[in-house]
Amino acid sequence: MENASSEDEGSLRDNSVDLNDGTLVDPHQLELEVTAQLAEPTNSATDPFTTSDEPKPNNTSPVEPFIGMEFESEEAAKLFYMAYASQVGFSVRISKSRRSRNDESIIMRRFVCSKEGFHLKKSGDLDEGKKKRKRATIREGCNAMIEVIQKYYGRWVVSKLVKEHTHIVEPPSRVRFVAPEEYAHADPYLGMEFSSHEAAQTFYYAYASRVGFDVRIRLSRRSTKDESFVMRRFVCTKEGFTPSEENGEDVAAGKKKRSRTPVREGCKAMFEVIRKDFDKWIVSKLVLDHTHELAIAPSKVHYIQSQSEVVVLSKTPGEQLGMLSNGAKPAAYDNNIPIWNERKSTQNFSFSIDDTQKLLGYFKRMNGENNTFSYAYRVDNNNCLTHAFWADVRARGSYYYFGDAVTIDMDFKTDSNMLPFVMLTGVNHHFQSVLFGCALLVDQSEESFVWLLENWLTAMGAHHPASLKTVLDEAISSAVSSVFPETRHRFCLNDMFNKCAKQLANIYSLYPSFEEEFKNVVNTTESIEEFEFSWNSLLGKYDLGNNNWIQYLYNIREKWVPAFLKGAFTAEISPDLEPESLREVLFKKYFNRKTPLPVFITLLDQAMIGWSERESLEDLASSFTKPILNFPSNLLKQVSEVYTRSVYNIFEREFVDSLGYYVEKIEDGLVSKFKVIKDDACASPCTSTARMVTYEFSDKRVRCSCGKFEECGILCRHILRVFLTVDVRILPEFYVLKRWTKDAKSGFVLDEVLRFNNLYRDAVRFAKEGASSDEVFNLAQQHLQLAYAEVMNLKQRYG
Repeated sequence: MENASSEDEGSLRDNSVDLNDGTLVDPHQLELEVTAQLAEPTNSATDPFTTSDEPKPNNTSPVEPFIGMEFESEEAAKLFYMAYASQVGFSVRISKSRRSRNDESIIMRRFVCSKEGFHLKKSGDLDEGKKKRKRATIREGCNAMIEVIQKYYGRWVVSKLVKEHTHIVEPPSRVRFVAPEEYAHADPYLGMEFSSHEAAQTFYYAYASRVGFDVRIRLSRRSTKDESFVMRRFVCTKEGFTPSEENGEDVAAGKKKRSRTPVREGCKAMFEVIRKDFDKWIVSKLVLDHTHELAIAPSKVHYIQSQSEVVVLSKTPGEQLGMLSNGAKPAAYDNNIPIWNERKSTQNFSFSIDDTQKLLGYFKRMNGENNTFSYAYRVDNNNCLTHAFWADVRARGSYYYFGDAVTIDMDFKTDSNMLPFVMLTGVNHHFQSVLFGCALLVDQSEESFVWLLENWLTAMGAHHPASLKTVLDEAISSAVSSVFPETRHRFCLNDMFNKCAKQLANIYSLYPSFEEEFKNVVNTTESIEEFEFSWNSLLGKYDLGNNNWIQYLYNIREKWVPAFLKGAFTAEISPDLEPESLREVLFKKYFNRKTPLPVFITLLDQAMIGWSERESLEDLASSFTKPILNFPSNLLKQVSEVYTRSVYNIFEREFVDSLGYYVEKIEDGLVSKFKVIKDDACASPCTSTARMVTYEFSDKRVRCSCGKFEECGILCRHILRVFLTVDVRILPEFYVLKRWTKDAKSGFVLDEVLRFNNLYRDAVRFAKEGASSDEVFNLAQQHLQLAYAEVMNLKQRYG
């Protein structure tokens, strides 16, 4: 059972947000774009409480909230909505909360526009004959609100949302960032002057943040002429006492009220400013002493709004982002602009009920025709599709043969006009793209990607890939770490360079040679030591040691720099040789949001049929034709009979290029070491680098410092050159990977996948029924252990 309780409305009139608990706003839901327009902090030596910088336009579009939006915590949701409000042009307060009866923890929060509701008329003073000044109406019955509830898996989800206001909202002309440290040299004193009451408020909030207490607005007075402020009083949040509820109506009516922890303790600390001469504000009353202990520098974010601007009072942008990430995964930014996710939000996109029903009808029809067709889906409260995954028999067969290296393709992230379509792809033995599964994800949170990867893994018979490539994205990264802890996760190098071009645009423009040198450091360094030396030299040359984006790239270097990825199988031959992608054929032309879902499915099926036919044609051509040997070589003759045509052409190019290399033996013995370098004085730095090849004469095992065979499964030119030197004429069989041969798809049917899926479904039903009671559980566990032992004995008996 749950019950509702109201929150003190005055506690959020200044739009303050407490970050002491180190909670994290999900960067896939909240990009904190507000910081993109923050002006540089003012450092006026003459008057630290006024600013002279020219207003900068606030052109950043706010991140729109949407139903289903997820956050790590209630505080994260509060921070997001207040940042959103500060950019749209309204202020926020807490309207309602709900606590759990089990542990008193908050499980629901409702944040509303400060003009929500209406003022209640007070009759007490009028009965005594006192004349009350007519006050300006602040509340106008606005319905704008957002409500978040805590889900069973711990995250907070937007359950109710009203964006429309009943009054005019106007975004501020700028958002200005102010750090409390700017006021570290000044304490408040009587007679202190400010240019505006907002400046006074900013100063006192900064002082409170530095000293260690929280502030609320206690009292204001307006002019009888124009209703403008003439006095503001700010007090410690522990000022006064919490009203007793013993005589309240609810108690009188017999309703039991939950006892709440007192917040106010009668503290007298306060700061009052009054307006003088229409252009300055003076501190008229001041109490600095508190009746309670002060906390140690609480981390607080305040949004102080005026008609012309919003002042964000917090630590420096870098430290603020560091707090939000809780130190686990520091957000990357340059010039205080966070870029951890350049997500094109799909929050305003949704599938209709009709589209949802048609897609589910397609899934059921495909599964009815062939029960190897696997699918899963989710719908929202309106029965509209939010998640969908499917994989047909072709995809599941392709994964069994070629699922050692997988790519999650999400082109819609860079184009908001595209459908939120996700492809899991790989490379077949003809170096063609193959599909392992498809998905539609309206919500791209970590939980959504975990759902996708778990369903996909089940459909693929629980076989984990050796490596998995994605774009730089925190939600995907966390999901991959959770579902595939042993899989080598890496970021797409082209995507990383594209992000660098955006984040380092100023540096690229200032230093024209930097981009080429930067890419050379990444692409041509083969050892970790060489990379570290070249990286530090590059940073020192251009004085980039303190650049936040460069620091962030270095922190994640193990997931994108080739020198750190050696030994991980990727099936990638070279950076300039990539298989054709479906996105080049259909994505930009047909897979946009204007395409009806049934049309999209039809086009996708046709494209997949085309891909399958191309693979079948290559299978046929490789089986019944042999390539023309341009060189009389036993090695080439051998591999021409086993490799597919495409892979043979790649191998032949490596063999031909190996003839242009010079070999020098630097260590002799059963295990010899050779230095291989291009025999060309005009060679480029990339090709003139010396490679070290180690060769074991006893079993013909060989290893090259370039690591190409470990990465793609095809021998490099350096090893082939050493083979010619030591007279190896027949390629050892362990250097011919089956996945690149004509027989790559031999010896398998989908029986194994079907058996796994059937056992998995039975096991889930068994567990569900077996956990119904203690007696049933004990019996189920006993029989399950006996069955497992019999299965293992049978496997050992028959191998």
